[in-house]
Amino acid sequence: MSILKRLFGPDDDQALIYEAGSLVETTVTRFPLIRCHSDLAQAVIAKEAQNRDHTPIIIGSIRSVELLNDATPRPITDIALRAAKFDFPAWMDQAKLDWAARSNNTKQPVPPRGPSNTHTNHADAIDSAVWDPARGAALQTIYIALFPTADPTEVPAYLDCGGWNAFPETEVHMGLMRRWRDRFGARLIGHSHDTLTFHVLRPPHTLTEALTLAEEHYAYCPDVVDQGFETLDALAGALLNAATWQFWWD
Repeated sequence: MSILKRLFGPDDDQALIYEAGSLVETTVTRFPLIRCHSDLAQAVIAKEAQNRDHTPIIIGSIRSVELLNDATPRPITDIALRAAKFDFPAWMDQAKLDWAARSNNTKQPVPPRGPSNTHTNHADAIDSAVWDPARGAALQTIYIALFPTADPTEVPAYLDCGGWNAFPETEVHMGLMRRWRDRFGARLIGHSHDTLTFHVLRPPHTLTEALTLAEEHYAYCPDVVDQGFETLDALAGALLNAATWQFWWD
């Protein structure tokens, strides 16, 4: 392993930064990585976010690092051009057409509807990004990648791991991140191989606005309803005033 530096001083091995191209456990990383205990995630993100030359993103476990490194990225310039042409209204219209077709086939509303139980979501984005649902606890050791951009919406272009199963293409991730950044102040915090976590500065404050956003979230990631909140209305209630959003794809 090639250690770039120790994050908190020359004698502190709690947080180590490895150069791109280093062998980290079983994989050669394509981007600089910080290895640390999950308890240090808040401090590491706060420190590295001050550096405008890169964006720190929580990758999570070494397994996520391995799977993200398996991707063969397209040229970033090509992805950026596609992302710049992302047509949200057309994308949303297509999603609604797909929902209507599924509703006709199943004779059930898609997305499912039901009561909305509003509640305040106090989850912290960084804590959510280091959480391991399988263990019901935070990961012990986590990896934080440093991407060479000051714009978090460009991070998916460096990974380019979309387009499988229901996981959208990279340009869709980028287009929606830019829409949600502008409308809600949403900022990418975590990007594992199958989850994305956002910190949100200006979440919706009315149920009408939250329900519209819930439709966008469902079009982007159906599992948040189908394997999570169960109805679009319950998702809308959870999005109301919520400072953290999380998506997952199986």
